Amino acid sequence: MPALVHGFHLFRQADPGPVDTKIRFVAIPGHREPAHKGCDRPWRAATEIVVSLKYKHTLLLVDDEGHITKALLRLLRREGYEILCASSGPEGLEKLKAAEKPVSLIISDQRMPGMNGAEFLEKAKAIFPHAIRILLTGYSDMDALVDAVNKGEIHRYFAKPWNDEDLLLQVRQSLEQYELFVENRRLLALTARQNKQLKELNEALEEKVAARTEEIARKNKELTTLNEQLEANLYNTVRAFASLVETHTPAVAGHGRRVGTLARRIAEQMGLAEEEVTQVEIAGLLHDIGKLGLPARLLDYQQDTWSSEEKALYRDHPKNGQATVHFINKLDHAGLLIRSHHEQFDGHGYPDELSEEEIPLGSRIIAVANAYDKIVNLRVSPHPSGGVRQKTGNPGRASGATRAALKEDAAQHLKRHGFTWYDPDIIKIFLEMLKAEGAAEAGARWVSLEELRPGMVLKKSLYSSKGRFLIPSATILSADMISKLKAHYATDLVCERICVATA
Repeated sequence: MPALVHGFHLFRQADPGPVDTKIRFVAIPGHREPAHKGCDRPWRAATEIVVSLKYKHTLLLVDDEGHITKALLRLLRREGYEILCASSGPEGLEKLKAAEKPVSLIISDQRMPGMNGAEFLEKAKAIFPHAIRILLTGYSDMDALVDAVNKGEIHRYFAKPWNDEDLLLQVRQSLEQYELFVENRRLLALTARQNKQLKELNEALEEKVAARTEEIARKNKELTTLNEQLEANLYNTVRAFASLVETHTPAVAGHGRRVGTLARRIAEQMGLAEEEVTQVEIAGLLHDIGKLGLPARLLDYQQDTWSSEEKALYRDHPKNGQATVHFINKLDHAGLLIRSHHEQFDGHGYPDELSEEEIPLGSRIIAVANAYDKIVNLRVSPHPSGGVRQKTGNPGRASGATRAALKEDAAQHLKRHGFTWYDPDIIKIFLEMLKAEGAAEAGARWVSLEELRPGMVLKKSLYSSKGRFLIPSATILSADMISKLKAHYATDLVCERICVATA
């Protein structure tokens, strides 16, 4: 069998369905394959692989010569195209305008009376701008070709007479190009539509997010207001309890507030979290609330005259204090600190005989603050077996001791009982804090809110009774600041004494 000369024309298939192929072999006159025995027949072998097009296409043929139009019609009809014919440019334009669906490809003769091919294709482009335009001409007229390219924007040009196979091939390739354009335009339209839908969805989502954000902000505001109310109610409850203690034992008025303030400052110095600092302050403020049910005789600091039953009753007041606040929301932890504030570092305290790290840290802080204030402000010395000794331990200072001397007594008491009654680490931090404050207070004096005058300088930062920071130290007070402090006092008590110096 003779060898074949193969020519392959591969066309893209837009449709994912099965490929419909046609294979044709055509003899080439005058060609011989010399090396094969018994065979001297001429062959032209052309193998064409034709890929089915995706769409049913409509073609328009325009030529003033009827036999040309018929020849093209015969050639192209077998390919399955829908074909329109016109004998002139104006008729061709009418056909285009009357077409029920887009025309994919237009083949036009150049030399026609009245309207030449270039003029026709230019006008046809305005009707179907995406149609493939092919020009047929029997003359080598370069000016006409240039005019057709520039005005009609033709895609291909064929000279008469044409080769049928070449023409069919070019028509198929042109329609494939047209389908690619149509598919691209479809995908672009789909993308634009989907982008529009996505934009609308995004806008709707943004509106929902904005509405949800607004709702969350409103809920947060409501929760903030509610929390503030709850906090205010909590502090009102704490202040009410503190007032009950002071009413029951007038001799210790202010002791709870001072212990709470001192305990807070120690906790802050130790770097505790704000929530823990607040619990320590509240527990310090209410540490003696368990004494409310005690007989008056157990509140006069004459422990040496108590009976064993009275001593046992007194030693129960930390447990009673915890029981009093236990059922108040947010005071559970403060109640635990109240219960353990009389525990001792060596384990000989009460009510549970805890030692060292077994004692809650807040309770160890309150124990130091409590002992210091009792000596400095109440002038009584704590007693290890429960309660206190008689008025100030040093007779020489019992009646006329200066405040500085009382502070020194308190510092010595804490140092003496570190590792036994109190946590030595807390004592160290507390005494260093006092030393720093003493340096800051040099040349200062303590005054009440009513005694404040414009021009005075705060020697210590000012806090409210709730522990809220109000004004930093070293601030020169103005009339407006003092007025605002007095207004604030109506809703949130300012500490009793304020450390100032004259500017």
